[in-house]
Amino acid sequence: MNLRALQLFREIVLSGSLSAAARRMNTSSSAASRLIVLLEHELNLKLFSRANRQLLLTEDGDIFYRSIMHTLDGLEEIPVLAADIGRRAREWLSVVTAAPLASGMVSPALARLKAEGLDFRCSVSVETRFDIESKVAARSYNLGLISLPLENSIIPLQPVPILKSRIGVLLPRAHRLAGQDAISLSDLTREAMIGLRPGQRWRDRADELLGATGVQPQFWIETNATPLVVNMVRAGLGVTLIDRICAGDLHGDADSAVLRPLADTHWLTYASLHPTGARSGLSEQFLDALAAAIEDQRATDPACARDLEVL
Repeated sequence: MNLRALQLFREIVLSGSLSAAARRMNTSSSAASRLIVLLEHELNLKLFSRANRQLLLTEDGDIFYRSIMHTLDGLEEIPVLAADIGRRAREWLSVVTAAPLASGMVSPALARLKAEGLDFRCSVSVETRFDIESKVAARSYNLGLISLPLENSIIPLQPVPILKSRIGVLLPRAHRLAGQDAISLSDLTREAMIGLRPGQRWRDRADELLGATGVQPQFWIETNATPLVVNMVRAGLGVTLIDRICAGDLHGDADSAVLRPLADTHWLTYASLHPTGARSGLSEQFLDALAAAIEDQRATDPACARDLEVL
């Protein structure tokens, strides 16, 4: 269907004149006449009657116009929509991740971009691991942040490793093990453990690491939210296995909890997730800001220098 012919048809109906419509379409009257003839042939409808060198809308033409007038009006919005999409791609960042990563990774990166004076808008969503992967693949977000490995290798994604975070033990500051520089897994076999519910990724990691000791770990509190696990450790209810990113900001000596590394070094890798195809420039700026924010933490905090490594 010739879009220009449809636009010309509307202009003729609105102006009541072929010549006036041709001028508004920046074409000649003869070329406009040919376009209308071709449109009628394509539609197999007689849109105008030609009497006394005038074009009069036929009954079929009137019904056709009333049927498509809103569609034709909508066509005028296409350039505006295209410009808005382009502006949104340049100025709007959408990130999806898990709650601990939103605090430990997204917030510092956004703070750095804001400090640099970058003019943009952002949406940050917290989802399950499965939804993070599937929604990024469906292009619902510019990028996702997640720990590796991915849940579903079938979903078409482009994961890019960006950060390694050392796994440690989060303890109440008054705990008997808090004074040690490093803690072995065997030290935890008799401890009251707090963790996520079975089947959640951090619980699977803990079960795997602690299972290597040959002793079944005792999780006396189970929950479905990592931030709640951290708060319970701060409240003195037990200890947990966690990494520096998920543990969040521990506020130095003023905090009621401390993070001590495992004696046997274990690292967790985080990645940015991208839908297949080209990446937005704003996404790349965000990831650069994230790397710079982590390097700032490493430069000012020896514990972060020990526990975090930008890839």
